[in-house]
Amino acid sequence: MSTRPFDCAPVLLLGFNRPDYMAAQIAALRPARPGRLYLAVDGPRADRRGEGALCRQVRECAALIDWPCEVKTLFRESNLGCKYGVSGAITWFFENEPEGIVLEDDCRPTVDFLCFATGMLARYRDDSRVGAICGFNFFNLQSDKMASYHFSRHMDVWGWASWRRVWKDYDVDVAGKIENVSELMAKTNATAYFKKFYMALARAVSNGLSTWDVQFSLLFIQKNYLSVVPKVRLVANVGLADPRATHTGGYVYWSREWARTGVVDVCTPPAAVACDEAADRLRERIEGAILPRGLTWLGAKCPRLCGMISGIGGMLEKILPFLFRL
Repeated sequence: MSTRPFDCAPVLLLGFNRPDYMAAQIAALRPARPGRLYLAVDGPRADRRGEGALCRQVRECAALIDWPCEVKTLFRESNLGCKYGVSGAITWFFENEPEGIVLEDDCRPTVDFLCFATGMLARYRDDSRVGAICGFNFFNLQSDKMASYHFSRHMDVWGWASWRRVWKDYDVDVAGKIENVSELMAKTNATAYFKKFYMALARAVSNGLSTWDVQFSLLFIQKNYLSVVPKVRLVANVGLADPRATHTGGYVYWSREWARTGVVDVCTPPAAVACDEAADRLRERIEGAILPRGLTWLGAKCPRLCGMISGIGGMLEKILPFLFRL
């Protein structure tokens, strides 16, 4: 797909204090040469020495955009955090564009993703059943091997695209307004682990966790939206284990796998606009499995053993894959 010429959809880049990540992100966009690019950079935290200089360096990355492009910037003078900084930047983006691609600085897109997202934005522009296009297929799962993509009930924000028609209903404070989150979870077919996971996240946000993506996932559950997911991962998360990350950082068992991407050659749609329930359930089982979560916990406790832990986990996956489903 990446060899085909295409007019890339508008792109929003979200940055903060990692100029190396932003420079690499702009380099990843260069082959697609989007004609409209939005750069949003949060401001420094008052109690972090030297962060102001890092934020300035991220802003200066705008000079690296060396192809014909309309560039708009949103540079915050003070820190708003993930909850209001990121959600406010996305609102700004969709106030200016009816549709587009959203990328945080550590979610590295392939050209295939940029082409895929652009095409899917056009295909499902007026389909009220579809809420977003996601570039991140966690475990490259899909039931129909002949199709180029499937539909999921999950909204994953590690490289995504959507429309103003969807974002207009986003409420950054929704977690505090849902009186009984368990009733909302009852609307989903998710595994018990994932229902508890979503409920715990919603409670954390209502208790002050500064994030924006949980609220977006709740919107998808409320509206029964589907997301378009490519059959292989087209966006790499290269910052998951970076100690500079806001909500992750440190060892994550799946981080090496999640930094790899594949290719979608032909855009063959699935037979129907309907959730691939089998892929969703298997993804939930793998992500909630006790063994990989245990390996992540062990690696976080013993960082010097991370290489050995990953190696042992990799061998067990090949020999006893069922252990990664329990």
